[in-house]
Amino acid sequence: MAGTFGVAPYLVDSLVVAGGGAGGATSTQGGGGGAGGYRALTTSVSGTFFITVGAGGATSASFPSDTRSGTNSVLGVTISAGGGGGGSGSNTPVESNGADGGSGGGGAHNIFNGGSGNLPATSPSQGSDGGDAVVASGGAGGGGGGASAAGANGVGTTTGGNGGAGTSSSITGSAVTRAGGGGGGGSTTPWHWWCWWWG
Repeated sequence: MAGTFGVAPYLVDSLVVAGGGAGGATSTQGGGGGAGGYRALTTSVSGTFFITVGAGGATSASFPSDTRSGTNSVLGVTISAGGGGGGSGSNTPVESNGADGGSGGGGAHNIFNGGSGNLPATSPSQGSDGGDAVVASGGAGGGGGGASAAGANGVGTTTGGNGGAGTSSSITGSAVTRAGGGGGGGSTTPWHWWCWWWG
């Protein structure tokens, strides 16, 4: 879509948030999706400029994890990067690290790392890193990074890492927190006992 502000330059308070990444496709222990890049700034605009609203990623078991990343949002020359897709967890064809992006996706199952946030780099930062999976057999997935905090690492086998916190803005007239990361996946203890009992 396009907007028009006439000839003279205007200063516009803007909030540009990209589409978030999808969580890793998995039965258990996938990484959480990273938040889309979050950029709040005052922009000088004039004439015709273009606006793109980025879409969120779609979950799948595909490799690599950036196939689950969100897409960029654009306001004129300001670009917010799509959030990184979460790594795929157990019982998927390929387990994986989280993807890099505005905020990084969480790493999956056992040993995989979270993706890096604030890529490409902006100042102030547009996002944070994803959390890592637990380095252990059956380790839980990490949380996706958020606008203001990194995703948490997985804990043990049952507790996926929390998604990183978003950032509050009152640009619409009331405070709203946006661009939080998605939580990582864990497994349930009864499921392990069931497998042991019938194994």
